[in-house]
Amino acid sequence: METSRDQELRKGVAAHQAGDLTAAAACYVRVLESAPGHADAQHLLGLVYAQTGQGRRGAELIRAAIAADATVPLYHANLGRVLKGDGDYHGAVDAYLAAIALSPEDAVLWSDLASARLSNGNVEGALKAAKHALSLDAGMAAAHVNLGLARQDLDGASDTAAMAALARAALLDPGQAGAHLGLALGYHAAGMVAQARDAYMRALAIDPSLVVAHCNLGNLARDASDFEAASTHYRRALALDDQQPTVHGNLGVALQESGNLSGALGSYEKAIALAPDDPEIRRNRGMALLAAGRYAEGWADYEYRWQTSRFQALGRSFSVPIWDGRVVPGLKLWVHAEQGFGDTLQFCRYVPLLKAQGIHVSFECADPLRDLMQSAGADTVIAPGEEPDVDAHVPMMSLPGLFGTAVETIPASVPYLSAPADRMQAWQETMAAWPDGRRIGIAWKGAASHQRDALRSPGLAPFLALLDVPDVVLVSLQKEDGAADIQNTPGADAILDPTADINDFADTAAIMQGLDAVISCDSAPLHLAGSMGMPTYAVLPHVAEWRWGAGGDQTPWYPTMTLIRQPAPGDWVGCFEKLREIL
Repeated sequence: METSRDQELRKGVAAHQAGDLTAAAACYVRVLESAPGHADAQHLLGLVYAQTGQGRRGAELIRAAIAADATVPLYHANLGRVLKGDGDYHGAVDAYLAAIALSPEDAVLWSDLASARLSNGNVEGALKAAKHALSLDAGMAAAHVNLGLARQDLDGASDTAAMAALARAALLDPGQAGAHLGLALGYHAAGMVAQARDAYMRALAIDPSLVVAHCNLGNLARDASDFEAASTHYRRALALDDQQPTVHGNLGVALQESGNLSGALGSYEKAIALAPDDPEIRRNRGMALLAAGRYAEGWADYEYRWQTSRFQALGRSFSVPIWDGRVVPGLKLWVHAEQGFGDTLQFCRYVPLLKAQGIHVSFECADPLRDLMQSAGADTVIAPGEEPDVDAHVPMMSLPGLFGTAVETIPASVPYLSAPADRMQAWQETMAAWPDGRRIGIAWKGAASHQRDALRSPGLAPFLALLDVPDVVLVSLQKEDGAADIQNTPGADAILDPTADINDFADTAAIMQGLDAVISCDSAPLHLAGSMGMPTYAVLPHVAEWRWGAGGDQTPWYPTMTLIRQPAPGDWVGCFEKLREIL
């Protein structure tokens, strides 16, 4: 005969299954009031607590059930699920192992063990558990998910076997959010953007709480320069979990790229409060601070660049210590370029300041710059791979911070570079045969490897609008496939192209000294023209790099340069309309 206690327990289970957790809990409590050690009631009440966000209390009750009867596999399995949901992955693994010891042929338990081991970082163990689950039930979608995720951890997100396992899981059970998320990560890593976006969206349709899917959709949008969409995705991720420093940092980048500098700095502050020494976040905040003109803070944060993944790949070992800015009589200093040609051209201006302090400077730069850099004022100019006799070394872009450079104290006396006399003479003879008129040098793209190149480089076509300006002769300074661009662009054949005879930047400088002006996107020729004191026009994206500031048409770095910014994102036509008016 069924007792009232059994009836109460059945009522609780029915309410529990119907989703009425309050009624279920009340029934389980009444059972425990009449039978304090009732194992089923403790187990089920523990599940209610866990389902209402009280995982710790839930785990305590399930453990009490196990103490009352340790022979029930379900008690151990559900303890594992509660502990995993509460972030106790070690405890979850132990609980699943206890359940498996009682029911070793249960494929679900092996799959759950694989999931807990993945969370615990035991990827090899997870792989073994997932394989065993599939040996017991080859059609278990969750086990295929865990197998695929383990293979991704071991062999890369786009690993063929991993993607096959995840695709199998999605086929078996289209409602497996983890399968779609894993596939999205694989497509993302393989550069299959459309497929990745679709898979992230499918995962979120099943489980809208997947923070990583929201975040990575933001990353995809940011990579496509859709900064508004990126910000939306990052904010959705943070609405779910605002303790994610990387997401706050990514939101900062998206806001910075969209021109919301104050919003970006606010996001970086939140990120740094959670992860004070994250190098990517600190470097990005450094560039935002520099763009805002807050140079002292910006230079300090910018030093974190050497800890980022990008700069660690560029890292070198030196036999001498890094210079700390203190001047010692007779100091011999090795100044080495670290990034692009444009950076070297911009920051070699600090060499004369070092010399003025009595420092002997050995200046290292890339070969295409070496002859030009003889005019920078260093004692010796060396190529990469040479090691001079010095006391200390310093990366060139650390010099502004070491000198305490503020906006008002930028060393901006131009020219600080000039072409060698022999190159000048040779090019003057060549240029004597060129058509008369206002000769204007042009450069329309920067290095394709630059992460912002798609934003900063207008290409050749917009420059053609200048060919209609009376008395203007356009001269190409574009080395990177410039001749091919001219040949393949209708209407560009009127542009003079001497680049086949340009061997290095000393040649480019010699040509510039025979021109009336230079018009360039954010590229090495732009910095070269500015460093030589040429009348220079910089055509810049709507939101330009930190060095050009947040607005205005002048820059303290180059007194003879005029900044012409896109009136709206992507509007190069507007830039060149303004240039036509100026010319």
